[in-house]
Amino acid sequence: MPDLNIIQGDLENFSQELSDLSTEVGGFVDNPSYLSLVGSAMDGGSSGQQAKYAGGHIEEQLTALKTSLATLADNVEAAAKQFQVTEEINQQAIQQVMASIPEPCPPKGPSKGE
Repeated sequence: MPDLNIIQGDLENFSQELSDLSTEVGGFVDNPSYLSLVGSAMDGGSSGQQAKYAGGHIEEQLTALKTSLATLADNVEAAAKQFQVTEEINQQAIQQVMASIPEPCPPKGPSKGE
């Protein structure tokens, strides 16, 4: 598995882009309702009713997509926060390990005048 290369801010930016996309998709949710107007243009046929059903189905799908994108944005944001916490814990652990390493002893031998 290749190493992940997560650059600071990447997950947060991705989360924001998903949230923006969810909002944009939400702007289209009501548009399929215009398909219900097909019936007035096609009296006597079943096309109007079929268009109304199709519009309702499209609205449901767009709403589900909007919700899924918003949930994914929230999950990515939570992952970014957890990643940051983990990085801080790792940094503290590294600092503790580095602080516990004893200073190297000076070399002894003929080169030092002994």
